[in-house]
Amino acid sequence: MNDYQNSNLPIQNRVNDLLGRMTLQEKIGQVNQHLYGWKCYQKSSKDNYSLTNYFKEHVKWGNGIGALYGVLRADPWSNVNFKNGISLYNSQKLTNKIQKYVIEHSRLHIPVLFVEECPHGHQALESPSFPTNIGKGNSFDSSLIKQMAAAESDELKAKGINLALVSTLDLAKDPRWGRTEECFGEDPYLSAQFSEAIVQGFQGDLINEKNKIGDKIVNSAEKHVGVVLKHFIAQGEVLGGHNSGSVNLGKNEFINDYESLIHSCRNAAGIMAAYNDIDGIPCHVNEWLLKEKLRQDHGFQGIVMADGTALDRLSDFYPDESQAVKAALSAGIDISLWDNLFLNIEKAVKIYPELLKDLNQSVSRVLTIKFLLGLFDNPYTNVTSEKIDQILQKENEINKQLSLESMTLVKNEHNILPIKKKTKAVIVGPSADSCYNLLGDYSAPQKPKIEQNTIYSALKEKMPSLKYTLGCQVRSKQTMKQKLMVEEESKDSDLAILVLGGSSSRRFDDKFFDNGALSSKSVNMDCGENVDVASLQLGGSQIELLKQLKKSGKKIITILIQGRPYDINEILSLSDAVLLSWYPGILGPQAITDILLGDYNPEGKLSISYPINSSQLPVYYYQRDAPKNENYYDQSGNPKLEFGYGLHYGQIKADIIRFSFTSMFSGAVTIDLLNKSKMKVHETLLMFAQVKKVGEIPQKWRLIKFEKISLNANEKKKLTLNFKIPVYCSIDEIYQTKVKLYNQVFENNKL
Repeated sequence: MNDYQNSNLPIQNRVNDLLGRMTLQEKIGQVNQHLYGWKCYQKSSKDNYSLTNYFKEHVKWGNGIGALYGVLRADPWSNVNFKNGISLYNSQKLTNKIQKYVIEHSRLHIPVLFVEECPHGHQALESPSFPTNIGKGNSFDSSLIKQMAAAESDELKAKGINLALVSTLDLAKDPRWGRTEECFGEDPYLSAQFSEAIVQGFQGDLINEKNKIGDKIVNSAEKHVGVVLKHFIAQGEVLGGHNSGSVNLGKNEFINDYESLIHSCRNAAGIMAAYNDIDGIPCHVNEWLLKEKLRQDHGFQGIVMADGTALDRLSDFYPDESQAVKAALSAGIDISLWDNLFLNIEKAVKIYPELLKDLNQSVSRVLTIKFLLGLFDNPYTNVTSEKIDQILQKENEINKQLSLESMTLVKNEHNILPIKKKTKAVIVGPSADSCYNLLGDYSAPQKPKIEQNTIYSALKEKMPSLKYTLGCQVRSKQTMKQKLMVEEESKDSDLAILVLGGSSSRRFDDKFFDNGALSSKSVNMDCGENVDVASLQLGGSQIELLKQLKKSGKKIITILIQGRPYDINEILSLSDAVLLSWYPGILGPQAITDILLGDYNPEGKLSISYPINSSQLPVYYYQRDAPKNENYYDQSGNPKLEFGYGLHYGQIKADIIRFSFTSMFSGAVTIDLLNKSKMKVHETLLMFAQVKKVGEIPQKWRLIKFEKISLNANEKKKLTLNFKIPVYCSIDEIYQTKVKLYNQVFENNKL
């Protein structure tokens, strides 16, 4: 037995032994993730699959494979559906088949890493689709996010998947950007807390910054799932909201806004570099970012993965591809994604022999993760159908709760909500009877039972007299027939429920770039990757539809299905109630129904400052507290709805009875909370701080703590919250700190 095959030895010993036995080509194979996974198999019958020459030839080229992306991916880009794709219960059969082939055709029997997209659930057939991140952020529930990640990890493990790609690091500073839906919100602290919850949920204590991975001994039969956080970093700062655009960010701003997010990556199995540059330096060749900040300052031990075809883009900035290879490897990119650049490492090593040291380092990191996840000792998966059913049941329970917590009520005039089941109502709008509009980008095809689960169908079960008509599409103009149908179907109703907003739903006839981003312009799809907008106005005839129903004198409840904030000034003005439901996932219809009928008290709080319109951007709340004119000549400079805004059914009375600083950066507050309603309430407490540093304009406020409190009907609670203000500069330079809770401000000055 060779040392690398001895499970009783520390990982580093095993890696060193294996690395010393590898040829240059075998090493190059380990840092390549070149293939599109769905092209590696062909479905020959319901339960049988053959491996393609496309796959076999690449295994032969690299004497193995480093990682394989998207074997189970299903969506319009991959063109995988229920006819040609892999069912949930057959997933492990395919991954085992591929793993067996790779091991048997690798001279040293090195297993492959299976990598899959998990932005809001696994993007695969029959996998639950959760609310997208922008909705999750409204929950302010780190515990539930951790539970979700743990359940998703169990699902992936049952399929033989090793690494989950999860968006957690982007900040929603410009809602024109199409990928706003992938952000938890605009706040760094919230996103960092959720990132850590994602890592803990997927990985448990697999990696700890206090201990070196290489010192671990992995001698159990258990396999693990690692998480790759993306995108590293500052992708939400792109100028003008242009996807993959340029980022102009000064050092102080970078440290203030992204230090906590970088720190949240420290125990992840990997991070994915972002497409953007920072001050002209692409993230994929930014040695200061990937080595000094990530590894040296924060102790990150995992792999750095390139984003899709991002390495090929480097050829625009270097005289030849060998220099581009050298720049990426030297900066710390460990493994590619679909690009051709890393296929040419051998040529670059011949020109730059010193590059072999960087290549060895990257190969070592890839192998370390493979050992850590248990692939060498237990490469195959064997999970029963009964166990998979249990996992799905748990996921669905969490999914429903997360959908409930993600929705934010922003208007409820005269307490029109909740509504009575016997109310004569009509439901109208482009997303009222659509499944896919509720799911967001990176979504898989759904089975007919899920496709038929819409807001209309869920409400109809509880409100048998409910009527429905489409009214209009998301972007295309309303036809005369649609207009007449609205009049006909709504004439006997007292209440109109409008389901408006946007859509990130891809179609199988759409066109895509080689990295999966949309290249064609789909009429009724206005959000998602590479779908940026100049205006935040609702598309098509949606506002006209609202006005048409308003003229009829009906009470109006508007539900917004969306991946970004829209201009909702007229919606707030003309509607009696407004519920922001974001993209709520496959159980969104049940969650919306529960909230509308009063079976659940809405609890969401905005994790993004909601703009009036696009002309006043940016409006994120933690801008510098400069002595400027906050307003424009022709419009307010303040957001329409502030960060943290959200209503309940009923009222919470809060009294701060004691506040004390124990230092410049810590303290405690005691507060009395009274639920003055007849329903149970889940209240989210948000605490903010301002730090003043000598000679620097401070940010206005920064979130430093959030906590969810449950209160039964008419219940009163006293609680004490301890807080700590994070600081990313020398404490000697700070002369004042302030803390804000429920708009009460407490000040602490340095003596």
